[in-house]
Amino acid sequence: MEDIAEQRPPGYRYSRRGTLPLIRQLSVIDDSRNAILLVLQWAIMIAVCALAIAIDSVPVYLLAGFVIGSRIQVLAVMMHDACHGMLFSNRRVNDLVGDLFVAYPLGFSIHLYRANHLYHHRYTNTLRDRDYRVQRRDPDQHFPKSPAAMAWLLVRSVTGLNFHRMARDSRIWAPFANFHNPGRFGYDYPLALRIRYVVWAVAFYGAILCLPWRWQILGLLLIPQFIWANVFNRIRAIAEHNGVANERELNGTRTIIPTLLDRFLIAPLNVSYHLEHHLFPSVPWTNLRRLHRHLMTDPAFVAHAHISQGYWGVIRELMPPAAAGGQPALPTPKVDS
Repeated sequence: MEDIAEQRPPGYRYSRRGTLPLIRQLSVIDDSRNAILLVLQWAIMIAVCALAIAIDSVPVYLLAGFVIGSRIQVLAVMMHDACHGMLFSNRRVNDLVGDLFVAYPLGFSIHLYRANHLYHHRYTNTLRDRDYRVQRRDPDQHFPKSPAAMAWLLVRSVTGLNFHRMARDSRIWAPFANFHNPGRFGYDYPLALRIRYVVWAVAFYGAILCLPWRWQILGLLLIPQFIWANVFNRIRAIAEHNGVANERELNGTRTIIPTLLDRFLIAPLNVSYHLEHHLFPSVPWTNLRRLHRHLMTDPAFVAHAHISQGYWGVIRELMPPAAAGGQPALPTPKVDS
């Protein structure tokens, strides 16, 4: 791909000058809160898993999987924060804990995720943004869709019929996909980190396989990951950059004001305030809502920011009445300067 940049149009970038003093205050990582939050997620998952195994009933297993899946979504968002160095203020602790207790259990690596994700921030909605290129080649992310097409997309996501697409596109973050041929996706994966993953995998899965309830534990851990990644995480990913005008920085990324159910299933830890995160990626999750309230006092932000009410509101945006007889639309790429 050519590395020749098309200039952004005048006025594309949102001025941050008046917000910088507040950003310095908001860019403080709460180590204790994040540590408690992480311990709480694992405590909930372990307790729910133990309760389900003790009762040994199909309805209880289903309910346990539902709860565990929601906690896995929290871990996925914490992996994103760890990628930005916002899980813990000490970078070594951030990356080590982020790998061992957040990314590795999800099948990913903080190092590999960061290598791709920081490019996404730097070149958002351009042809140098891999997420954008995936969006353009994946028919599931071509919008608008008719109501029937949108319903079929959700059915295929719930049943796993399109899981291969999600797995194919996320393999660049997976240690096992980069182990034998590091750098195959353009991102280096140092030997020390590969060894660390092997030691973790042997210890973690070895400990589970030594237990008499090994298959119940693996099922309760892995099946909810499959469902949440292919349904709820897909909805969240679609909502972030699809179906936006991308005429300026403020409408190239969408912020969603979540409902309580949205926070539980799709967008915990304020991750739905995605525009605010793109504008000021140094602000941790704890302060994104405060940042949003501050930006809403700026007339320029209010006039141009793409803000949706709930994820169902996003789905309605992506299947307007005109889509029923129209062709799927692709966003116009803007290559960064």
